[in-house]
Amino acid sequence: MAEPLKPSDPCYWMLSDPNIYSTPDPSVYNDKCYICRDPEYAQMGMSLCYACAACGGHVPADDVECINGHDNQELYYESLEKNDSGS
Repeated sequence: MAEPLKPSDPCYWMLSDPNIYSTPDPSVYNDKCYICRDPEYAQMGMSLCYACAACGGHVPADDVECINGHDNQELYYESLEKNDSGS
């Protein structure tokens, strides 16, 4: 079982800034999403959640479905098929 980081740990400073978010883009950020708000995910230095390809709604990094029910994995495969067919 993982233990919480102790304040004496040299890496602790990275978690002390409450204004660090893993999804800094305000058009994608969702304040109800634990990934968007998690400073440890933010340490990775990339935006984890993303906008839905169909509607622009929030897609959590650990899912493929947006908050409006669109399956982004299917949309991705459809776009590959369109590119392969030359259209």
